[in-house]
Amino acid sequence: MQPHFQHAPTALPDLNLPRTLTRPAFAAISRDMITAIDPSLAQVPLEYILQNVHTRGDELMASITTTTVPPSHPKSHLPPSFDIPIAGSSTTPPSHILAISAAHPPSDTALLIPTHAIVLATHCAHLPRLPPAQRNSSTPVVSLTVPAAAAFAPLHTFLVSRRGDQFVAALLLVQLPAGADARHLARHLATSAAGDALSALMARARAVHAVWQNACALGVSDSEMWAALDFAWEAVLGAMHLVAGRQPR
Repeated sequence: MQPHFQHAPTALPDLNLPRTLTRPAFAAISRDMITAIDPSLAQVPLEYILQNVHTRGDELMASITTTTVPPSHPKSHLPPSFDIPIAGSSTTPPSHILAISAAHPPSDTALLIPTHAIVLATHCAHLPRLPPAQRNSSTPVVSLTVPAAAAFAPLHTFLVSRRGDQFVAALLLVQLPAGADARHLARHLATSAAGDALSALMARARAVHAVWQNACALGVSDSEMWAALDFAWEAVLGAMHLVAGRQPR
């Protein structure tokens, strides 16, 4: 999935939006973090670990979506763990529960998201040390501060599931037309936006930008994630240009 909207100007009039999303400087994944999660992986090349994690995307995502935890919890009363029943020997249960919050603006509530530590450790260079996963139903809670708490879930879902189409659809709140490149998706967005189209598209641009902030803060260098994020950004900027161009001056 690559952006193909070739002829947009460098900036939208009166809107402070960058033409492209700058990628952060590369940061190496911590092998110590991976080994702490699974000592048997100490001598396994990272590319083989990633290949295994990616091929298990459907399985890992299914275990997350079938895990029941409250959607949020007061930060001042976060428990050290949640008791999560293990569905069966064929299912790998989530290893941790993330308590996601943003530093600014401060919030008294954390969003709770089940996760698999191996997914985070193999994709995020900037992570706090994760407590050891338990071999029973007690699943430890890990507090994680990101720039945009509400925008963490789409990024996390992609890193687990590897579904770029669903990632872009979640960011732009649109069903992707089959085979659409960024130019065609921009036209679709421009014509389908209801009400104040430019304001609606600006909200989608903010959503993409928030995911970009989180990816930078976490040190995500996954090329497929960045290609999908660039695609979504290219499409929403293109749509905003189309809408702005047909508004009266």
